[in-house]
Formats: sequence, structure tokens, C-alpha cells
Amino acid sequence: MSGFARCIPDENTFFSEHWQAGPTVLRPSDPPLDVLTVADVDEILDSGLLHLPYIELVHEHSRVAAERFCGSRIVLGKRIDGYVDASAVRSLVQEEGATLLLRYVDQWNKKVRGLTEEIADRFNRLVEAFYFVTPPGTQGRPIHRDDADVLAIQISGEKKWHVHSGPADGYWEPGRVEGDPGPVALETVLRAGEVLYVPRGFAHYATACGSTPSVHLSLTIREPGTANLYSLVQALLMQSGTVPQRPLTDAELNESVECIMSDAEQTLMAVTPEELVSSARMLMRGERTRNPHRTLADWAVNTQ
Repeated sequence: MSGFARCIPDENTFFSEHWQAGPTVLRPSDPPLDVLTVADVDEILDSGLLHLPYIELVHEHSRVAAERFCGSRIVLGKRIDGYVDASAVRSLVQEEGATLLLRYVDQWNKKVRGLTEEIADRFNRLVEAFYFVTPPGTQGRPIHRDDADVLAIQISGEKKWHVHSGPADGYWEPGRVEGDPGPVALETVLRAGEVLYVPRGFAHYATACGSTPSVHLSLTIREPGTANLYSLVQALLMQSGTVPQRPLTDAELNESVECIMSDAEQTLMAVTPEELVSSARMLMRGERTRNPHRTLADWAVNTQ
């Protein structure tokens, strides 16, 4: 079963009724609870390799200073800061109610990366992963809007979510919501194996409930913003035309401007808005180098 199907059991209903329209709870038959378990996280913490900025400890309205859970090491004669102290992390979570946030897990965990890549292939968008361990009775983040659609996969424990209606227009900013977030669109307790979908822009917050920590994997499905689109258009225009870089006279300068404007018009007329958006999504995803036939272990064996 694909990673997409393990999160979204009924593709047709999801895209026709919920995608970028409203929040919903999904109940797949084989949710991806195995991609990163709590035991896996303990092993990662104890490995000694976890480093800033891939980890963060937060409270609802503040961040824990990195100095409280990170230390220094001497590597090749140089002092390097930002290595995680596993015992300090556990103490802050258990004794002070801090939420453990693992950032961009898809960049450094193979199983999570496989899941995000399969979902990204179906959505044709960049998908990133964040992992939350929230102590019972606490709220890791204030009410906020995300600049991405979110699939929150409940790994263990329970979390009560409040999702408000989306903004009435495009004039909103991601981040903390000040003032009225709008009417509640969905209020639910998410349990292990369930997946919550929150469209981008819909204000939301969540509180761990029950007697055990809430653990969930948040997959963010990102869309290009206006900055991405402007950058792409600028890149296209820079590649068009063969105008001399240093015209000598006023007449040559005016002629160069005419050529630049003509080249720009022809370049932009040759592409559709749909093509620009598709290209921007592809650029956001980037290219991952993958060679399934030549792992380091294979190379080591074959060269002995």
C-alpha cells in the first residue's frame, strides 16, 4: 500500500469534498504508525547525532533556550555547538511540560522520507515532516494559521483539535492569530491511527489529552507563494534574449530596452499560468539523488 493510501483511504472523496475546502478526520486501515515510533525517537536522541536546528523544545507561547538542552563537542580540534543532550530533553519534557518538536524529519530519516516522497508524488507538491511529542494537558503552539495544507497523523496518545474556518479572502498571514479566528469548523479528539486534514490558512490549535503524551507526525503540503512565482518569472526573463550588456549610445540603449521588452513579452506569452505554477511546484520539490543499485554497503563489498 502506498504512503498516500496509508494516510488518505478514499482518494475520490478527499479531493472532491475536502481538499482545500474544509478540515476532516480520516481513518485509514493501515496508518503509517511504524515510520517513526516513540522508541525510534528515543534511539535517535541517544545516538548522539541529533543537532540543531532539527530539534526544538517549545511551550505554547515560548521556546526553550537551546543552551538548556544542547551542548558542545570538540571535533577535529574545533568546538561545535548544538549537539542534543538526551537527558536534558527528557527532563524538560517530563518535568516542565515542554513539547518536543523534531523539524524536517524527511531530510534525515529514511522511513519518513519515503512516506513524504510518495505523498509528494501524488500531490505534485513539496511535502515536509515535523514530529511532535506533547505532554498531557499541555498545548505546544498557540492558535495559528499554516502556509501549507497539513496531514496530522496521530502516532500515539490523544490530542484535542480545534479548527476554525479559513480566511474569507487571500489577505492573511501565516503564524499566530490575533483577534477572532472565525467560527469553529471542526472540534475533535484525534486518536492513534487517525489522520486530521487541515487546509492551509485554517486557524487551529491542539491540546494533548488523556494520561499519556500525544505523539503525532505532521506532514505539510506546500504551495508556491508569490515570492516563488516572481523568482521563476525573473529566471525565465533572464534566460531570454541576447541583448548586449553594455550599449554605448542613447540610441543603442533605447534599442536594447526595446529588445528586452520584446523578449520578455514573447517569453511570457509562450507559457501559461498553469505551466508556471507546475514549474514552481517542481522547483520547490527539487531533485533528490537516488541510486538504488549502488549503496555504500554494496560498493564496499564489490570493491574488496
